[in-house]
Amino acid sequence: MEKVDDLIKRVQFYFREVAVEEFMTSPVFTIRQEQATVRAKEAMRLRRFSGIPVVNEKEQLVGIISIEDIIHALENGDLNAPISQNMTRNVVTLSKKELIVDVAKKFELHGFGRFPVIDEKKRVIGIVTQHDLITLLLSKLSILYVHDARRESFVHVENYRSIPTGINLKEEISEFQFSIDYMDVSLAGTGASELKKFLLSKGFSPEFVKRVAIATYEAETNVVIHSGSTGIINVYFKYGVLIVRVEDYGKGIEDVDMAMREGYSTAPDYIREMGFGAGMGLANIKRCADKMMIISEPGKGVVVEMNFWGHENESIRS
Repeated sequence: MEKVDDLIKRVQFYFREVAVEEFMTSPVFTIRQEQATVRAKEAMRLRRFSGIPVVNEKEQLVGIISIEDIIHALENGDLNAPISQNMTRNVVTLSKKELIVDVAKKFELHGFGRFPVIDEKKRVIGIVTQHDLITLLLSKLSILYVHDARRESFVHVENYRSIPTGINLKEEISEFQFSIDYMDVSLAGTGASELKKFLLSKGFSPEFVKRVAIATYEAETNVVIHSGSTGIINVYFKYGVLIVRVEDYGKGIEDVDMAMREGYSTAPDYIREMGFGAGMGLANIKRCADKMMIISEPGKGVVVEMNFWGHENESIRS
């Protein structure tokens, strides 16, 4: 699968005079630093954001709070603490006059998923994500997935072969396992939080673990929202590839192609009223995982497999 950075490098020459103000998302939802962290968590659920700029009483940017920060707050029991206590303070920003080539360099250098755009008074006037760049460049990331009759044989637990890597997972010992409780929506993300702690304890680098935790958070939440069934997270590390396999035993997906589309969701009304089911979770998984596969069939559950390996500026082991 072609990485976002590689795609941007190939085509950015043709758009080199395009400035940030031409493709940034504006206006931007922000949150005040004195509010409780749980408010940011609820806002992310409601709006399906992966990060929210944090401002002071003068509406000036003072930080950003992300899913990674929320997971960290969950670990420490700090959800009721002010956002200022859990947010990331060293924020890389853009100006509206910066060119697309400069933005691409920042994405490559820092590896972030988004950059706030600020004016001369440090007020947030926009935000640029990798998705904004891809939309501008008239391209999109591809996902490796199976959507034919072969899917049936792979959904069954007995056939535990990783399609992207070819590794027979049935013969491997899961290094981490977590059972997903779909009955309590408030517990969504607990497995991702536990996995993050496990990987850090095993010496995986924080940069690498951040990607894994965010992608796992989204996959775990989808089980809670959509499956109507218990689920499980299994993690394997083989030949330098971390394999995270999230599966459930529920109602499955009627149309995988349709489910891939951003904004598409089959969540019932009561789930939507709770702020879930906006159909944007796959965007975060696509951004974080190096390869992703979805296997499903109606009535036979869903398997989401995510593969991760270290990038050039990101060691796997710390």
